[in-house]
Amino acid sequence: MSFPPNAALLAFVANPDHAILLLLCGILFIYAEFNKPGTVILGCFGALLMMFALYGLGHLPLRLPAVLASLVGVALVGLAYTFRGRGLVEIAGTLFLSFGLSNLVTSPPMHFAVALASAMIFSGVTTWLVRIALAARQNKALVGPQALVGNIAVALTPLSPSGQIEVLGELWPATLQSGGFQPAGAAVIVRSVQGQELLVDSGPA
Repeated sequence: MSFPPNAALLAFVANPDHAILLLLCGILFIYAEFNKPGTVILGCFGALLMMFALYGLGHLPLRLPAVLASLVGVALVGLAYTFRGRGLVEIAGTLFLSFGLSNLVTSPPMHFAVALASAMIFSGVTTWLVRIALAARQNKALVGPQALVGNIAVALTPLSPSGQIEVLGELWPATLQSGGFQPAGAAVIVRSVQGQELLVDSGPA
């Protein structure tokens, strides 16, 4: 028996297993877009998957408590890194999501194995994406003058106590923070940044 195009699409997305998988994949693609903004295609593809998933779920009888449990699970997994015991929060979110998904549709129900596997994969991928986002944020914080702190520089001019140094291939005005004198060619260590000037100490001999 053949279905018209719309009927075939509805028959596919109205299957709870398919609809939930499309929904979770859509959320993950949107997560990825937020982690790497400007890609655009990830967010658009994620929104398209979510649209198909919601279209299918709209034709299924849903249980409101299960919907709320699923939303709580997604929120806990996504916000786990804001809690001190993030491992327990991730587990709790995964369990909430598994319970919610497996009881989401009254008939036909989603298979529990699919619900559990979907929740675990969603939790794992979300955790990975959050780690990437946090690492990118930490690296971004080190861009600019602050990234120079702790590096060894070379005095291009005598520091008495101010002069010019070269660090990581860049030229910077610098001042010996404890005063004194360092000849040109001496090694110094960048200790801090003060406006557009670096504060340095004498480096290894």
